[in-house]
Amino acid sequence: MVQQQIKNKSEARDARCVVIIYETPSIREHAVKFCEHLVESGLYRAMEMNWWPFHVLGESTPGGDAAQKAAEADIVVFAMNSSGDLPDEIKRWIECWLNKRGEREGAVVGLLSREEPHEMASFRQIYLRHVARRAGMDYLSHTPPTDKRAIPDSLDSFTERAARMTSVLDKILHEFPRTPPPRL
Repeated sequence: MVQQQIKNKSEARDARCVVIIYETPSIREHAVKFCEHLVESGLYRAMEMNWWPFHVLGESTPGGDAAQKAAEADIVVFAMNSSGDLPDEIKRWIECWLNKRGEREGAVVGLLSREEPHEMASFRQIYLRHVARRAGMDYLSHTPPTDKRAIPDSLDSFTERAARMTSVLDKILHEFPRTPPPRL
């Protein structure tokens, strides 16, 4: 799904720089598979991938280097758990590169690992969506194919609600007599 969204957004130019921010080594492996699939898909001819673990982003030198790379990146991938809120040092790091970015197009990709399916988007996912909006970037989420529930206020959730026949709607459509509109 994310690859198709990226393909649709990138047909005009190749992505040159991808920054991957990961929370744990096991979640990094999930991001590696995502990036391998992105490369194998042939969507881009050349990509520079920069990998940064959460724990170094709060440090001065590596965190500053990572912020500069993210500010210049075409795609910024966040591979992390979906539960809880982001640590303050990660939010400060995001604000740092966000302020350096300018008005360049790009995409923020949320690869959020879920322990259990959620009805609603997590705080982290909502935060990343707002970051992407503020930066003028697209937000792409990678949800497992088994998760049929849509993000609230997304096009998918509106479509799902529009197609749903509720008891009230069924009653209106079937119980009330249909009368022609009054003549004017």
